[in-house]
Amino acid sequence: MTVQAQDRVAGGGECWRCHARVGLSPACETCRAPLMLSREADHFSVLGVPRSLVVDGAEVERRWHDASRLVHPDRHQIGEATAARISIETSAAVNRAYRTLRDPVARGRYWLELHGDSLAENNHRVPPALASLVFEVQEQLDDLRRTPDDAALRRDVEVARANVAERVESRLRELERRFAEWADVATRAVLAELKDRLAEIAYVRTLLADVDEALER
Repeated sequence: MTVQAQDRVAGGGECWRCHARVGLSPACETCRAPLMLSREADHFSVLGVPRSLVVDGAEVERRWHDASRLVHPDRHQIGEATAARISIETSAAVNRAYRTLRDPVARGRYWLELHGDSLAENNHRVPPALASLVFEVQEQLDDLRRTPDDAALRRDVEVARANVAERVESRLRELERRFAEWADVATRAVLAELKDRLAEIAYVRTLLADVDEALER
């Protein structure tokens, strides 16, 4: 059976090996054969967890281990060529789902994608809530770049780094709290607020990287 044919039967069709009915899971529940994932399978269905902004981290971890054990390429190196070929792609999909769902920022970005939206990668506009912090830190970094041997200035920048790092953590905690409120909601207002919060986190993380780079110099 070709990969294209397998793609058509996975997710509501038949297992290529035992012909049992299969859903959106990465492996056949009857014979444990790896399955090419349906185009309808999102990261949540790949790991068999509810489609929601809020996930049970321990459950995601457990489902990932279970799925990985069934579809890992090492398990299918010897045997049917179809299983060996499918396991490579399906194992990669399982890992992508795990990396996305376990991380709140990646999960938030994916939630936007599922609802036809995305976070602009080239948005350099300073979020209003961070403006004063960003400008203050950038001034310190400019001074440090001009006088890298100024010990007092370096200490000030190290203090600023701690403040920026704490801002990142506080934004992440707030994001998780908002996830609990939004849960399965995907209204325009919620998606817009989600984008704003993700943009803030991305910007503060970039600022933190700039601080680290300046201190390393």
